[in-house]
Amino acid sequence: MKTTLPMLLTLALALPAAAGQDFQLWSEAGIRARLAKKWRVEFNGHLRLEKNLTAVDSLMPELAVSWRAAKFLRLEAGFRAIAEPIESLEDTYLESWYRFFAGAQLQHRLKPVTLKARLRLEEEFGWPWSQGEALTRKHTVRNLLGAKIRLSGGFAPNLSAELFLRIDDPDGALHKWRATAGLDWELGRHTLSLFYRIEDPLGDTEDPTRHILGTGYHYSF
Repeated sequence: MKTTLPMLLTLALALPAAAGQDFQLWSEAGIRARLAKKWRVEFNGHLRLEKNLTAVDSLMPELAVSWRAAKFLRLEAGFRAIAEPIESLEDTYLESWYRFFAGAQLQHRLKPVTLKARLRLEEEFGWPWSQGEALTRKHTVRNLLGAKIRLSGGFAPNLSAELFLRIDDPDGALHKWRATAGLDWELGRHTLSLFYRIEDPLGDTEDPTRHILGTGYHYSF
């Protein structure tokens, strides 16, 4: 991992040279606790940098609860608060968004491979400065397919693809897609994560393609 991070960082910094490209760094840290045999709670904090790492995109605390309804099915619900600094000619403003989500995840293990499919519904609202601080709502449906391979030494390479659908959006229902290639390293109760992600808008032609380097740390108990 010590050599992988500098290599990915160098590659990602070279990608946004073309117009309509942006390099971002997403960092995440959190804790995961098992409340009972089938119940789990997670608290995560997210920090995202944008504009080729020159500006803060968002700061987001998140709380989620999940229930294992069956061997192959897990249901989830959660809340995320989003703070986004917005710069203008006069001043810097802080936009606040509030996201509630619920979803279901199917999982099937074919050792050493784990396949998953997730459907998530999101309801988000806020008062964006760009629209005169009028209440704005966003209704999003997310569809994800992924796979993970568990290797010796606690390493777990993973791949995923996700499609975002935005309901009642004037730009159309197809909002964006993303593809991710990552590596998790499990060390007992500690998990370190590293991934590269490409995220491309489908509805807004002015929104840049994002090349994202992500890091994560989680502690489980």
